[in-house]
Amino acid sequence: MSDIVPEISVVIPTYGRPDMVLEAVGSALAQAGPSLEVIVVPDGDDPAAIAALARVDDPRLRVVRPGAHVGNAEARNRGIRAARGAWIALLDDDDLWLPGKLAAQMAAAQESPLPHPIVTCRFLARNDTEEFLWPRRLPASDEPTGDYLFRRRQPPTGDGAVQTSTVLAPRALFEAVPFDPDCKRFVDIDWLLRATREVGTGLVFAAPERPWSVWRMDDRDRISMKGDWRDDVAWIDARRDLVSDAAAAAFVLTLPSIRAARQGDRRALLALLRKARAFARPGRAELLFHLGNFVLPGRLKALLARATR
Repeated sequence: MSDIVPEISVVIPTYGRPDMVLEAVGSALAQAGPSLEVIVVPDGDDPAAIAALARVDDPRLRVVRPGAHVGNAEARNRGIRAARGAWIALLDDDDLWLPGKLAAQMAAAQESPLPHPIVTCRFLARNDTEEFLWPRRLPASDEPTGDYLFRRRQPPTGDGAVQTSTVLAPRALFEAVPFDPDCKRFVDIDWLLRATREVGTGLVFAAPERPWSVWRMDDRDRISMKGDWRDDVAWIDARRDLVSDAAAAAFVLTLPSIRAARQGDRRALLALLRKARAFARPGRAELLFHLGNFVLPGRLKALLARATR
């Protein structure tokens, strides 16, 4: 461990991705500008990742081993509790940072009037064949976080987004608002909704004219892709105090809609529509998105996404 106290602690939970976590760590250690440490938390027994990380010859890398499987949320909490930097930057083990990301974010943090800014950035959503620049739009100055994340101005995916590996925030904020170990879905969105309710917080986008991170959005085995669409509905039901009625309605017609369509549960088309209308009147873009999930073939949806990127 270096004796120099870093400005930023990068926290990376990992499980079962030894090659990818090395790429993620490499993209963090390559960042120029602010001093940093990289804390990797293998979630449970992950000898392949631990062996791979042992080959990295850089004193700024630290491996924190919980000693048991604690889940994604608590793995992040463990890394944050071990951090020495005044700022925490989140990075998933299957994502990458582009050069200059942390420097751009720290500049935005220093320019922000907010005492505890949550600094994010635009990113490349990339699969094996193409990539998209998301989010398509930035939030309005007075737009609630839930409305920005869930309500749509246009149907295609990526309208409003804050991806996990783009988040930089003061360590004090993460200590005051830790990740919820009991939350099993949308862990990062849950944290963001709770954190932005704290006094003196808000979203700040660093140098939004270009992307600073890469989200690899292929169809690997993801925690976020497991479970049933009804679990998604239960998630938003339990967080009604965190979002507006309109945002809750929009959520129901987006994330649960995607999962239900992938599961081939056509009964969900009307069930989700009724659920959304119980919250508020859905917007036109959300209705089109929901219907498109069930009606349009995958190839046509991909063409429409490319046409609007």
